[in-house]
Amino acid sequence: MKTVSSLFVLAVMGGIVLGEFRPSSTSAVSLIGGVIKARHEVSEDTKYPRDECPVCEGKGWYISGDGIEKVECGYCEPVTKEEPENIDEPPLVEVEPEQSKVFIIN
Repeated sequence: MKTVSSLFVLAVMGGIVLGEFRPSSTSAVSLIGGVIKARHEVSEDTKYPRDECPVCEGKGWYISGDGIEKVECGYCEPVTKEEPENIDEPPLVEVEPEQSKVFIIN
């Protein structure tokens, strides 16, 4: 009997709550708008220059959280120096041979 009376009370309470329930479309629209905005604002992961990295402080590594090992820093990129073209070896240029001159001395 307790189960039947519990179900009856639950049904009456559910009917009262559903009768007065007036959902608002504002929350659904806000949620959908936030999801759309988040999908469009996906940006590429940008990394710090090595000398400005707050994690490794320019070393390229940091000590792990448990203090056991060195971990390579994934938050920064090493500063690359642009190397100039190799000046010691200029490009090859085709040269036509000159006529050989022979002098005869008597």
